[in-house]
Formats: sequence, C-alpha cells, structure tokens
Amino acid sequence: MHVELYMIFVQYDHSVAPQQGLLPISSISIGDKIAPENDQEWVIPNHYRNQNESIMRQIGIRFVDKGRHVKAVSITSPDEMFSNSYVYHSEENIWFEPTRFSTKKRKHYYLYETDSILTGITNAGTAKLSCDEDGQARDFATIHFVPSSLSIEDYEDMIADLYRIHEDFVRDDRNIAKVAIKSNKVVMELQEQLRKLTSAIKQINVSPHATLKLYTTKKKPQNSGRFDLRMEIEQYINPGKPNYRSRELKPVVATFENKLIKQMLEDLIHYATVKGSDQTMTKVLLRNVLNEREAHFRKSDLEIQRLLGSVEMVEDLNTYNRVHSKLMRDIQPYLEEERQIREDVKAKANFISSPNGQIPSTYVELTLAMNGLFTESNSYYHHQSDEGMTAQLKYDRRETQLKVQSYIVPTQFDQPKIPNSHFGTLQLISGHAQSHIRFYKAFCEEAQLKSVDEAKMIHICGFMRPQPNGVDAVAMQIPNSIYRNYSFNFVHISSIRVDGNEITVPAGKNDLLAFLDKELPVKMQGAEQSEAAFMRLKQLEQLQKFTKQKENIHSDAEKYDELREAAQALLELPLFSSLVLKERLPVKPTQVFMHNPSYRVAWQALQQIKHELSASLFVKQHQRQISTGKVEQIFEVWTLYKIIHILTKEMGWKIDGYKDITSCLDQYMMEGSTQGLQNFSAILRWEHCQVELYYEPRIHLTPRGYLTPDFVLKFKMYDRTMGLVILDAKYRNYESQGTGKWKEDVVDIAIKKYGHMHPIEPKWQVPILASCILHSDVVISENAEDKYNPYHAMYNEALFKTNLCNEEAHKYGSIYMVPSMTHVFKNWFRLIMEYHLGEYKVCWYCGEAKEVHERQLLTQAGYPKYYYTCKSCNEFWVKVHCRSNHHKLIKHMNNYHLQVESRRKWYVVCPSCGDGRPRFIGNPIVTISF
Repeated sequence: MHVELYMIFVQYDHSVAPQQGLLPISSISIGDKIAPENDQEWVIPNHYRNQNESIMRQIGIRFVDKGRHVKAVSITSPDEMFSNSYVYHSEENIWFEPTRFSTKKRKHYYLYETDSILTGITNAGTAKLSCDEDGQARDFATIHFVPSSLSIEDYEDMIADLYRIHEDFVRDDRNIAKVAIKSNKVVMELQEQLRKLTSAIKQINVSPHATLKLYTTKKKPQNSGRFDLRMEIEQYINPGKPNYRSRELKPVVATFENKLIKQMLEDLIHYATVKGSDQTMTKVLLRNVLNEREAHFRKSDLEIQRLLGSVEMVEDLNTYNRVHSKLMRDIQPYLEEERQIREDVKAKANFISSPNGQIPSTYVELTLAMNGLFTESNSYYHHQSDEGMTAQLKYDRRETQLKVQSYIVPTQFDQPKIPNSHFGTLQLISGHAQSHIRFYKAFCEEAQLKSVDEAKMIHICGFMRPQPNGVDAVAMQIPNSIYRNYSFNFVHISSIRVDGNEITVPAGKNDLLAFLDKELPVKMQGAEQSEAAFMRLKQLEQLQKFTKQKENIHSDAEKYDELREAAQALLELPLFSSLVLKERLPVKPTQVFMHNPSYRVAWQALQQIKHELSASLFVKQHQRQISTGKVEQIFEVWTLYKIIHILTKEMGWKIDGYKDITSCLDQYMMEGSTQGLQNFSAILRWEHCQVELYYEPRIHLTPRGYLTPDFVLKFKMYDRTMGLVILDAKYRNYESQGTGKWKEDVVDIAIKKYGHMHPIEPKWQVPILASCILHSDVVISENAEDKYNPYHAMYNEALFKTNLCNEEAHKYGSIYMVPSMTHVFKNWFRLIMEYHLGEYKVCWYCGEAKEVHERQLLTQAGYPKYYYTCKSCNEFWVKVHCRSNHHKLIKHMNNYHLQVESRRKWYVVCPSCGDGRPRFIGNPIVTISF
C-alpha cells in the first residue's frame, strides 16, 4: 500500500454551532508533502494553533493506490490506550483527523475542545496509522511526532531526567541525615556488593544448590542394577521391545535461589546500562555541564579567551597551569599593596581604651537620627589606607537619611545646641581602633538597612579637635552670613548608643586586629585593576571546575560500564545460562540463603543491591516509543521537579521528606496521571529562609474569577513574608513564532496578567517581587542577551517603550530552561535571593554561608567594593554600586546583570538607571520584531 502524507490547512465554518463537537468544513488547502524517514515511517515536528484562527494546520493522508478500498482510517498509540478516527474529504482525496470544538465562543470563533486535541498538535511520541481495507484491519504506517520547541535530545533528556530526579528523591528520603547522595557513592556501593556476590557465585558455581526432579525416560532392560518395578511390568506386558519407560531422579539447578541471583544480575545490568557512557542519563549531565562551561567562557574576559584559545583547552593540564600561573602573577602586586597598607595601619594603631592626651581635644556629645540608606550626598566612607584609618559622613538636615538633632559642648550651662545650617560633616581621623569599631557598627550598610523601616537615634560621646577661632568647638561662622559651618572632627569616641543601647567593643587585641583584617575596608590605588585580575583568575578556576565535573561524570559512567560487563560475565556461567525466568520473583530469604555459607554471602549482597536499585524506576530505552504525551505538560512537570531538584541538590535547600512529591511523580511516570499534582505544594528551607512552592494554585481576583500561574514561589525570611515570585511556563519556539510573540508573552503574561494582579485572599496579598515567563527556546536569549535579556526584559527600553527604573529592576523577565541548560534558572534564582532579598553574602551556587570569605576594598575615588569567595565551591562575586545613582550591583562570573560586550566583560549595566551602558549604544537596544 502506497500512501503520502501532507501538511494540510483545514478551515472550519464558525457561523453555525458545533454538532457533537464538529463544525462544517469550509475548505481544505493541501500544503507541502512530507518526506518519509524510512519505509512507511515519518518523523514530524508538532506544531502550533491559535484560538483566534479558524484554520488548523495538521497532517493529511492520501492513498495513491487502492484508495477506494479503504473504508476507515485511525491513528492509535503503540499501547492502544487511545485511538482517534479520521474522516475522508472526497474533493481533495484526503483523510484527516477532525478538530472538535466546544460550545464556547471567543472573537467569533468556537474554542477548541481541550480534552480532544489533534494528535501531533502539542503532543510528542509515536503513533500508528491503521486502516480498514476490504474488511481487513491493518497497520500501514508509523509516525514519530517530535517536539518543535525542543531538540529531540532535550525531549528525551527531559523524560530520562524525571527518572533520575525520582531516584535522587527516593535516596535522599532514605538518608535524611545525609542529603544529596552522590552518584559515585551509589556505583561504588554497587561495585562492592557485586564483588561480594562474585566471590559467592564462584563457590556456588562449583557446587550449586539443586533439587531432585523425577524424570520419565526410556532405556534398555538390564539384568543388574537397581530393580525398576515399572520397567519390569511394562517388559512383562510388552516383551521384545528394545527400550522401556523408566523414571529416575535427577539434580536440577533451576532453584528459586539461583533464579533470584540471575534476576538480580539482570536488574543490575539494566540499571548499569541506563547509567552507562553512551546512554541518555549520562549525556544530559554532560551537555548541561558543558553548556554551563561554554556560557562562562563566552562571558569571560577576552584576556582569558585569548590565553586559552578555546574553552576545550582548559582540559589540557599544561595550558591550564601556564595560564593559571600567569594570572597568579598578575594579582600579586595588588595583594602586596593591600598587605602593606594593612601592616602599616596595624603598626600605627592605638589599641588602648583611653584617648591620647597629647592631641588637643574637646569633649562633645552629638545626637543624630538615621533613617534609611545613605545617598551620594552623604559622602560616607570608612576605610584604612596608606594615610591610616579614616571615616567621614556628611549630612543634610533637609534629607531623611541623616539629621543632626543637637550637640553639647561642655560649658558652664551645658545646654544642647541645634545647628542653624542644614549641612555638616562628621569625621574620625585617628589610629584608635575601638573608636573606629564603634563608628563602623553605628553607620555601616547593615546598620543603615536596619533603620529603613524605623529611624534610629544615635548618641555619640567623644573627643574632637576644636575648630580654630570657632564660635565653639564645632562651629565656624560663615563670613557675611548668619549661618555656620559645622565639623565634628573626632579623634576618640568613648561611646555610641543606638536607641539607648551602647555598642560593645571587644577588649582583646586579637579581636581588634580581626576587625582591621575582616571588616574595615582597604582603600588602594589599584582596586579597579585588582578586581579585574581576581575576576580573571576565578573565571579560569571556574572553567576548570566544570572540567572536573565533566571528568567525574565520565568516571562514574565508566564505572557503570565496568559494573555491567562484570555482571554480564557472571550470567555467561553455565549455572545461569540455562536458567529461564518466566516470572518476577520476590526477594525473600530461604533456608538455603540462611544456612548455606556461600548462599548466605550472596543473600547479603542481593539485599544491598536491591536496596540501591529499588530507588530507580528503570528508565525505558528508546524514549520515542512512549505513547504520545502532551509536550507542554511534560515540560511543566519536568520544570516543577527540576526546580525542587536544583534547589535541594545544588543550592543547599532542604525539604521535609520526599514521600508526597515522589508519589505524585510515580503516578505521572507510571500511570500518566496528573491527579496527584492538583493542589501541589512543597516547602523548602534554608536556615532563616523559606520558600513555599505552588503548582497551578488558584489565586482569586474576584469571588468567581481566578488565575492559575504555573509556578508560584512565596518567600519568607525569619518567618516574615517577603513576597511572591511567579513563573508561567510557555512551551515556545520564538524563532518560528516570531519575537513579537516573545514580547507579547512578557507584556501580556508576565507584566499585565501576573505582575499587576490584585488578589482578594490575604494569603496572596503580598508584594510581587518578580514575574517571569519560563520557556523552552534557548536560542532567542542565548544568541542575543542584549536584546532579549532573560533576567530583565526591560533592558530593551526601545522594544518595550519604557525607561529603566528602580521599582521594576529585574522584576520582569523570560528565563529559559531545558535539561541541557539549567544554569539560567540557577542564575535567576540567585538573582532573587541576592538582589531582591538582600542575601548576597551567601553563595547561592552551592548554598554555603559559613565558608564565604568577605574582603572589602575601596577604589581611589572612594567607591566601596565587597569581594566574596566561597571556600566550598570557589565561586567569586563582587558587590558594588553604580556610579551615577549608587544603585546596588552584584557582579558574578556569569552575570544576571546585562554585561557590556567589551574587552573587560566584568562591566555591567545597572538595571535601575542604565548606568554603565556604552555611549555608542545609547538608550535603545533594539527595535526589531518579526
């Protein structure tokens, strides 16, 4: 039977109501002919439909010969769980699957029936085409629908990854005290148990346990030997025959114990195979690591790219060592400059509690109100430099951040004075360590943050240099003016109280030295160059870390290959080669397992192997052969579980048991049921932080109207609700659907639908921290991050006809995630924790907090820089501020701020004001939309 497949366009008549879900056909247009992949086998990407159109794009079938003999055509899944009938259009001589419509109408079109979607529209998988030819049913073709928004590799990876996620969750649920069991520990345990089992099998093979079985045979009569009554009777009845039937007992090794050992070896081979070098599970891990390494290399400094030549050269140990040595030499001058400043300051510092009486000073008491973060006008700095330890703070009494309430200079009246001008300066220029600790704790950024919601009253007592020829110790009369200049030039601060609570200062010299080493920043000439040099070094080390991960994945896979080969060799022994397993045997003890020494060793190994293998659902091979499934639903389910998997396995979060979430995944993977995912929620914790993760929750905007975003993350810190983060999954191919569709999704979904929603339930009446779409198209942002930035769509001011502002910085985005590229989600989640929630002192690459080293420097212009290095995973990041408006910036080796494409890729664009954007680009980034 010769058949041809076409893409066809079916137009329906929406002027009449559907009858039994069907509408009359207006016309059919025959499109391109689809070439077969093999004989009677087609591979077809699934495609898109639009509810606003009356045209449906789908496949049509034409029988070239014997078409008149075909009476019916249907499309069926391989497991025959579903089957849809085709209809015949005589004018075009084409068979096709009819679209079913609901009775709901929108914009003059009846909506598609969501429970009966055409095969291949949004589904992927394998289907059979069957027909009734002259009363005979037959299968005549096979169609593989593959995802159009994913590579077939990513689609198969997605399914395989769900099995791996399930296994990891089951293992961690068994080992609550030891979360995130590593794959290499599993394979090493299996290797150890197989060694024990091999030793036992070698002894068993010499003398296997057997049972006696009665067999009926034919043999010649004998005058000697054991008397056989049955043969004697038969010989008496039928004399003269050459052979007579006889019965005898023979040993048989097909015992329960031997069969169970063979069954476990086969299971082990199957498990080791799916974990092997050339299998999907290993490939997805490798592609993910290599893609993340490639992203880091692409964003690395051009000096790194020049020195390495290509990212693969980091795998060459000689090249890596040569480049690493050069970069280490580059940072040495800056380390030496910093070390020299610190040593000089320590040598000149005063660690005694009483003031130096040799400096003329006057006792002063000063009262201030602090309310919020300082601005540029405050000119706040506190550092150590080649000039010693210095602190300065300017105030403007017209602003809320800092106001001088009054001061007292001891006189015969001791009356508080209120400055008669708006402006003034506080300074601490002294080598007295205790004074600097008090000043630092009172005015550092952490103290400023604590005053944001409620003003802090600060009372300073200390000694200062009096103003020469001043009105008093702090005030100088401005010539020809009624106003005065106020300068509080402290040389020693004896106490500072914040809201009546005195700031405590350590007494021991070692603690005072620790303050100079770890907290008070260093101002150095080469701070800018130092930052770039450290960044290059850490970028190289990060590339090497990904290379190590790649090597570990290869090593684990090779161990599984060896495991498989060793188990296969055992199955080739005569003991097992003749055994036939007709049914699944239960793993249970027997008398032989308990009392025979060799079998007892085997039993102990079998139990351990079963324990390790039972966490796996045994990934089925040839994933294309699964029944057709709705790809966008698979994408959503995979995304849900991948979010939990990344947070718990890579970013240090913990979940209270995995039983409920694994049972839901069991239902979906084994039965295809999403019932367990209804009203799904999970709580994840990290120290003082908590995330409530919801899948498709109902958020009511009116008593009857509600929204169901795909994923909602509700963040809490110290039991205080901080806000919501919303992700709505979009299974898209923007290259095919156009970047106009990308903009439409961002504006209509992320911004208008969820970013501006106003729930009526108290549970959801919290600030929206971020609202983003999460899609599957890696190309659009990967190749043009400046135009379609995944973390902050508003960088493209021209496309969205808006201006950057602090209120919407990193609020709306469009991140992408597929199994081979999960680093974008990890980067985005780090953005939420660092940028929106202020947890920038934690390494959100691995979740480490205690082993993060902070190093403070100031540029020559006085800009603060906080360097953070994670001792656990070697991640490196810097917290700075933009120069124009002092907005917070946190820079990483893989930035979520827009990077400037220049030689020094450490530069980023401020998401609040655009500071740092190259002048030649200007405000607009792109106006392209197609």
